Amino acid sequence: MKKLLLTTLVLSAMFAQSRSGNAQEKLAFYIGTATNEDSGGIFQSQIDLKTGTVDPPTLAAAASRTTFIWLHPSENVLYSVAEVRSETGDKVPAIAAWKINPADGKLTKLNHQPAEGAGPCFVTVRSDGKYAAVANYGSGSIAIYPLREDGSIEPASGKVQHEGSGPVASRQAGPHAHSVRFDPSGKRLLAADLGTDDVFVFDIQADGSLKPAEVPALKNPPGSGPRHFVFSPDNRFVLSLGELSGTISIFRYDAISSKPLSTVSTVAADLPEDANRWCAEILFHPSLPVVYCSNRGPQEIAVFDFESKSGALTRRGAVACGGKTPRNFRLTPDGRFLLVANQDSDNIAVFKVDPKTGDLTLTGQQISVPKPMCIKFVGDLRD
Repeated sequence: MKKLLLTTLVLSAMFAQSRSGNAQEKLAFYIGTATNEDSGGIFQSQIDLKTGTVDPPTLAAAASRTTFIWLHPSENVLYSVAEVRSETGDKVPAIAAWKINPADGKLTKLNHQPAEGAGPCFVTVRSDGKYAAVANYGSGSIAIYPLREDGSIEPASGKVQHEGSGPVASRQAGPHAHSVRFDPSGKRLLAADLGTDDVFVFDIQADGSLKPAEVPALKNPPGSGPRHFVFSPDNRFVLSLGELSGTISIFRYDAISSKPLSTVSTVAADLPEDANRWCAEILFHPSLPVVYCSNRGPQEIAVFDFESKSGALTRRGAVACGGKTPRNFRLTPDGRFLLVANQDSDNIAVFKVDPKTGDLTLTGQQISVPKPMCIKFVGDLRD
């Protein structure tokens, strides 16, 4: 743990010091985008933690379709989904590892491995840095990869092809794995599948392969289309965000059950039934009992109160996202600011977070980034 904290703090400080001369007030972050290597890739920037001012972004690495990114917990390595060129010149889906230069934040590719499926959309790393995992939306499959000591990626040790479908014919004709997360123990890998309405649960075997757990799936209501999910701060609950239905289903995880305790709407009661919800991201505030999610249909960030004893979730309201199509957002580790990646308006908008209530106020600060899809703060070890 000491090495982990030292590495991330030093790396963040070195970025800030080299670019602003004031290491204590700035926090570096990376931005995954839907651009190609000739028009973009992975960008980097910094936020002033006192004022919320964000530096103009610079390109950290030219790459193709790095739509989701993650950071190694103790090495200066960033991971992304990507398209890479094969020996024949064709672009193939992959998981890539990038070495971070502490002096300027630039990225150099360490290596990559095949995504073991089509349309990779999510990458994550276990808290001990020994495994990474990928969700493949197009093929409805997932894969897990051992990581070497330097953070580079070994070939996949396990892969699973999901099976099933859902009632929304246009989106659920087959499986579409949309995210993966290691559980707090590190012994299981969970995978949300939009096409089957399941959050699948796998035990990680000694050889790195995956086996369905005793409770093999958290069953979301039909037509939910689970996209992303999070564990509660005390790890007792899993909150599963339904992209299609505009709902959050709350499951017990300490005494794991396949049936949700409750399901709540992410959108206002007066939103027409046929209006798109298109929920994208869900996160807890780092210190308040508050949950946020992005609704791309209404173009908003919704705010919820969370009751930690019962797992009850209550929608408080929502604010306009400061752009168009809020794909992903992140809170600074101190919980003072929330940054929203607005995919179709090519901007990242900054919100101030009320320290007592968690309410959001648009600051007017923003930066222009082509097709921003994912934000990760250096040194932020939360999911």
